[in-house]
Amino acid sequence: MYRLDTYYDGNLELSMKYSDPLQAFSDYLIKCIDVGFAKELATYNLSLPTGKMYTKNFNRAGFIGGK
Repeated sequence: MYRLDTYYDGNLELSMKYSDPLQAFSDYLIKCIDVGFAKELATYNLSLPTGKMYTKNFNRAGFIGGK
């Protein structure tokens, strides 16, 4: 099971579960592109069944980070 979590300013706002890896990666790459409705920081985590996690961080000031 793949899971995409959306955090705004440190609070979990949305958690989506996927059985299709293509849909999970598509949503992560296409929908997680900016700070969204966060006041300062948006964090997007894509968790894989293997335990690996991909993360994107967006800051209102324009700083972007990811692993």
